[in-house]
This record gives sequence, C-alpha cells and structure tokens, in this order.
Amino acid sequence: MTLATNVHRLPNGLTVITREVHTAPIATNWIWYKVGGRNERVGISGISHWCEHMLFKGTPSMPKGAFDATIARNGGTFNGFTWIDYTAYYETLPADRLKLGLQIEADRMVNSSFDPDEVASERTVIISEREGNENSPSFWLDEELRSTAFKVHPYRNGVIGWKSDLRAMTREDLYTHYKTFYAPNNAVLVVVGAFKTDEVLKQIEELYGRIPQGLPLPEVRGEEPEQQGERRVHVSRPGPNSMIQVAFHAPPATSPDWAALTVLDAVLTGGKSPSFTGGGAQTNRSARLYRALVEGELATGAYSSFMATLDPFLFEVGATVRPDRTVEQVEQALYGEIEKLQQTPISTEELHKIQRQVRAQQAYSLERISNQAMVLGMWQTLDSYERADSSLEEIAAVTAADVQRVAQEYLAPQKRNVGIFTPSNSSGGGHITPTARTFHPALSFYNAKAAEDEATAAANNGSQATRHVLSNGIVVLLQRNPNSPTVSIQGEIALGQVHEPAALNGVAVFTASALNRGTTTHSFHDITNLTEDRGCSIAASAGRHTTSFGGKALSDDAPLILELLADVLRNPTFPEREIERLRTQFVTMLRQSEQDTRSQASKAAREQLYPSDHPYYLSPNGSLETVPAITTADLAAFAKRYHPAATTIAIVGDIDETTILAEVERWFGDWQGQGEPPTTNVPEVAQPQKVQRREIVVEGKTQSDLVWAVPGLARTDPDFYAAMMANLVLGQLGLMGRLGENVRDKQGLAYYATSRIDADVGAGAWVVYAGINAKNVDRALNAIQEEVDRLLAEGISELERSDSVAYLTGMLGISLEANSGIANMLLNIERFKLGLDYVQRYPEIIGSVTLEQIHAAAKRLLSADRYVIGVAGPAA
Repeated sequence: MTLATNVHRLPNGLTVITREVHTAPIATNWIWYKVGGRNERVGISGISHWCEHMLFKGTPSMPKGAFDATIARNGGTFNGFTWIDYTAYYETLPADRLKLGLQIEADRMVNSSFDPDEVASERTVIISEREGNENSPSFWLDEELRSTAFKVHPYRNGVIGWKSDLRAMTREDLYTHYKTFYAPNNAVLVVVGAFKTDEVLKQIEELYGRIPQGLPLPEVRGEEPEQQGERRVHVSRPGPNSMIQVAFHAPPATSPDWAALTVLDAVLTGGKSPSFTGGGAQTNRSARLYRALVEGELATGAYSSFMATLDPFLFEVGATVRPDRTVEQVEQALYGEIEKLQQTPISTEELHKIQRQVRAQQAYSLERISNQAMVLGMWQTLDSYERADSSLEEIAAVTAADVQRVAQEYLAPQKRNVGIFTPSNSSGGGHITPTARTFHPALSFYNAKAAEDEATAAANNGSQATRHVLSNGIVVLLQRNPNSPTVSIQGEIALGQVHEPAALNGVAVFTASALNRGTTTHSFHDITNLTEDRGCSIAASAGRHTTSFGGKALSDDAPLILELLADVLRNPTFPEREIERLRTQFVTMLRQSEQDTRSQASKAAREQLYPSDHPYYLSPNGSLETVPAITTADLAAFAKRYHPAATTIAIVGDIDETTILAEVERWFGDWQGQGEPPTTNVPEVAQPQKVQRREIVVEGKTQSDLVWAVPGLARTDPDFYAAMMANLVLGQLGLMGRLGENVRDKQGLAYYATSRIDADVGAGAWVVYAGINAKNVDRALNAIQEEVDRLLAEGISELERSDSVAYLTGMLGISLEANSGIANMLLNIERFKLGLDYVQRYPEIIGSVTLEQIHAAAKRLLSADRYVIGVAGPAA
C-alpha cells in the first residue's frame, strides 16, 4: 500500500520528508547525512563512524549525559549508525514529544562539542568496537575481500576504519570532517507518525531554518576501474568452520538494473525485508542456494546480498562449509547455481513467487513507523524517497529475461572476487571515584497523565484483546489491528529445556527446530513451498521454559498458517535425512559457540552460579557431547509431551475474530494430549559464598568478554518491578546506564557495558556484560563493582526513578506498534497471569514503585563480595 508522503525543502538546502501515520500515538524523526565510508581515505578511515559517536557527547546546551537522560525521561528510544554511504540518527518518542527529537538533532547538527578529552576517551571505545568485530572470523574475511575487490574506490576501507588510522586520528581531523559534512544542504530529515504536517513543518522551519547552508562538499573521485580477471584472497585464523565469500561488482541504486539484481538476489536466497532491522518472513528455504548447498549437504548455511548504494558496490554470495566437505566443493556448487541462472531463464512461477515475497516483506515492514522512516530516508539519500513505494513497481516489471541478462553481465567469472577462510586451529586496576550522573530537568517534556493515556491507546490499538479457552485447554488470545494487512500468530507450550533429562540436553531445541522438517501429510519442501510462495513463514523454537511456534503472513493467509502450525505440532515425522542435516547445523553452531567469547564467558559464569544438577546449569542448545547422541526417537518422544492444556496462541492483525477463532478450533480443537500437562519447578539457588572467577582462553581473539553475575529472581516475585528499575539504572537507561557512563564514557574501556535480569518462570541471573581489551579486564571489573557497590550503598535518586518510570511507560507504547509486539505481550500476560488489563495498569504499577523498594531489591540480590565472574578471550 502507498501512504501519503510530502517533501519540503528549506532555503538552506535541508530536505524534509513527512508522512502522517496515526495508527499509534508515537512519532519518529530521523536525520540522514550523506557521509560515510565513501567520503574517507586511508589515514582517516573510520572518521565518519567516529564522528557519529562524538555527536552523543553533548553540546553547550545539552552537556554530556543530558541527551540520553532526556530521551529516557520522555519515554523514548534513540540511536545512530554509520554505513558506507550515510550516517543517520533517530529518536522515537510519544507523539506529543516529537519536538524534543527535532530540537536535539537541530542542536547537534551545528553545536556538537568534540571535547579533546572526550575524543581521547572515545578512541579506546572505537578501538574496542573494532576489536569486538575482530573476534569474528567473518569480519576478517569480509574486510580482506572488500579491500581486494576495490583498488581505487574508498568503499575498500569499510566503515569501522583501519586500526592504525584509529590510533592516529586527531580531534582536528574529526572536527573538520564534522563541519564539512554536517550541514543542512547535506542532510535529509524524515518525520513519520501521529502529528499534523503543518504544525511539524512550522517547528522544523523554526529549529532548522536559521542554520546556515554548508560549504560545497568534496567530491568522491575514486572511480573503480573495470576488473580484468578473478581475484582471490585467503584468510587463516583460529575458527570453527571454513567459509567462502564471492563478490561481484554491481551497479548503484540508480541503475536501471537495480530491480533485476534485487530479484536475482531473491531467487538465490529469498525476498528480503526492506528494513535494516529485519522483521519480515523467512523466505530462504525454498530458494536455490539453500536447496543446492544446505539440502545438498555441502554447507550449513548459505546467503546472498545485494544492497542499494550510491556508487557501484558488490553482489555477494557465500556459505559456511560443512565439516565433512571442502571449500572447493562448495565453491563449485555456488558457481553451478550461478551458471544455471545464466543459461536458463527462471520460470514464470518462480518470478511470481519472488514478487509476492517482496510485496509481503514490504507490508510487514510498514507495521513500524520507524521502519517507514528508515526506508524513506535511505532512498532519499541514495536517490528519491518515492522509490520506497515505487520499487515494488520496478520489481513487478522485471522479466525472466532481465534476470538472466543481469546474471550473465554482472556475475561473470572474470568479475568475481573470491575470499576463503580456513581455520588455522585443529579444533574447532586502580580505584575510580564514582561520579553522579548529571541531569537536566528543564529539558523534560514528560507528562505522566499523557504517558498513561498513550500507553492505553497503544494497547487498545482500536480494539481490546479477548481471551478464549478451547475445550482441550488451549488458551487463544485475539486482538484486531486493522492498520496493516498482516497477521502475527505466536504460540507457546510450557515445555522446554528445564523439562529434559541432562543426558538429552538440547532435545527441546532440536525437537522444535525439526518440527517443520516433515509431517504425515507434508514434506519439508511442501511446507516451505506453501509458505514462501505467498511470502509468509512458520517457525518453531525452544528455550529454557517453553517451546514457541508461530507465523507471519498477509491476513488472507492466516488460515494456511494455522493449518500448517497444527500439522507440525501434532504430526511431525522427523525424517532421518532431514534430521541429520539439521544435526550438522546444530553441531556447527555449537562449535562456533566454543569460539565465541561472549558464549564462553556466559558459560563460565553460569556453571559457577548454578550447581551441576540445576536445570539452569545447562545451555538450552545442548553440547557437543549430547546433541550428536540424540536420536529421532528422542525427538518424537519429546514432541509427544506437547500438550494442549499447556498451550497458548496469540493472534494479532487484520482479522475477524469470529472467523479466526473458528479456524483455530478447526485445526487445534480436537488435539488431545497424552497424560497430564507438564509442570515447571525451578529450584532457587543461594548467592555464592565468595567471589568466584573462571577464565577461558580462546585463541585468535582480540577482545575479551566478561560476565559478572549473581542469582536473580522470578518474574512473579513481588520485588520484580523494583529490581527491574534498579537494573535499568545500573546498566540500561540511556546509553547503558551507570555502567555505560563509567566503563564506556568515563574510562573508555569498552564499546559496551550493560546489565540485565533474566526473570522468567524461575529465578534467572542478574548479569553484567562487557567487551574489554584483555589488558583492561581487571580495570573494567573494578569499575563494574564500583557501580554495584554504589547502588548497594545509595540506591537510586528520585530523578533516576522518575526517568525510569517515564522510559518504561513510553517504551511500552513503542513496543506495541507492531502486531508481533502485541502478540508477544499477550503471551507474557497469559504466562504470568497478569490480566488482560495489564497494559492499562502498567503505568500505575511502575509509577508506584518507591525508592525504598528499589534499594531493598538491589540489596537483596546484589552483593559486594558474593558473585561469579566469567572471562573469555585471548591470553592476557
């Protein structure tokens, strides 16, 4: 569907795009600058990304700390990102506070401080971010391949920058770059949401109209010469699996071949969401690379990628090689699929399938106003905002001959760049005085009554949720949302990892993933063809406590999704060959986790926090000892434990409730479980008797991950809300709370330092995470403990409490703008018996939590000397 969009240009060159969307009482503003990796050279590579970081450091009117505190205080979310062609920032807020976001971006367009001390501190943060990327073998492969494919064009330098440049960059370099590119004539402002266009344009003219037009922008003169033959690069480092990545030079977004190449990409690996954040349907399993490489038992995963860019970039294909196959075998299979496309036109049926997938993916994307703003801004930066809608028409006009022609022209052997990764391994300080956060109450737009009204309106979204119980015990939760022609179906069964024997650790996850591999009436191919032909999908997964299942579809296809979900839950056959393919993927994932520092640090902390006979001691994904031994009989036996009386289904979207309830009854109503429904009992654990620390050396890594943990509490614990707010202040509010302020902003030790409470049916852990250079691990741990000690000694301030209330209330409305968010909320309401009026009561619940309750919850759960530490990374 096409939504009304307006474009307005200020005399200083600022392009303003507005779209009124009144489906939820929220609004988002995005500002895009046409500057990224393409505007850099060796010596200052990574400078655009570093400038992006500096814009979070404050202005004279909004000093450091004010920005994130103000957004939190007003119940919003914000962030920024840099890519090769652009840098973007956004704020998503309750609609009546849209002006705040506009005010912030107008201020930092011209007044960002670039304080020398902040530049010095952020240098280590930027390097830490790069070192975190370096922990992934795919980062090294991608960087080497890109710099091989491009000899002249600055795309060869990527976004994060070369480490030598990051060490040498000066404050003057950064400030000059900022003053050159951050100007109205190089910017696009996009505003989408519940507002009146005339009023918003008046605010924009007041805030941005006085900003002077910038200087003429430097040209990007690096035109890549035509490639004369194949280029190859080989990377060898410690890692779990071999990988291959093949890149071909491809045209920019303005090329008349863009649509045909987009279809070609979808033929290989399915139609993709136009939003960077995803959220669409999974459509790759009926696509050619999955069928040839994954089902052909050559690779555990395969992908293709074609992005819209300003200048000619790359069309990529790649795969992760199965342990029992060679890179050469996978490489030849990739070329074989390309040659088929070059020699034989795709069928009319396949072309129509791709076009349906793309239409459906766009519909899913439109559910969120932030996605709409993102796509409008991206296209205006690259070409014209109108292509956010017209690109569908372009793709609909593509013919099979077009796809064959672009495959022949752009994917020719002499134009390919081949990157291969092979594993080099045979197996897979001082006291810091805490500083109080600085707040700027004058910048608050928050109104408690307005926030409560907005949360209520977002929850209602035009209708109230209804609860129904089938005769077999299935609970069905329905909510109509006519604002998008889509439906989200989400369900869960109260059966997960905590219900499996230790000897079969991983069987819950394995079983759920295997459900769609075949039933008594449908093969795996049948299921993928039926769904992906329509641009919809179904999936199942499992975690500690539940098995989840669900689907995403256009509204007319909701009955099909329900039919297939009922079939895979009730009639799975677990075909041997499909199960072995899936097992190989699981084993590959487990090997990768052994090389992943975050996973290993979490494992080290978990195994110290819980005794070996506790269900939380184990990973839901199983281990390399248990997963290879799980049989198809084990999977079938676990699936038989699924029980209707332990099942909840939430359906949200453009539905008729009577009709959809009849469909649920049709497919699920006669399901009878075996025996009694499962029950869940998770034993509590005491705090450790002392500080415990375990370190794991992971070869070939640049950065360490550390995990600090104590036992937490269950979601139903009376202290849950108080603990949640304590954790919000400790490691989430704004840019990662007090932890982020100390560990990242003040000391520059980490790209991230954050915390969370895993509160569910049982008492999960209260955990702090950070990614740190190995030599700074102890300094970071000291800083983390200082913030824990400060929370224990002082609690939080009244301003922090009120900011938390505002943030949580505002974010509730934002989380409920998409059908999937509403469905997820309904499942949580049912799981924890919160009542269908929970969303309406939520602001009052949060607002009534006192400082004393928050401090008491922190003192109950946190500790100055009884906690566990897990560290994984390179040898110190």
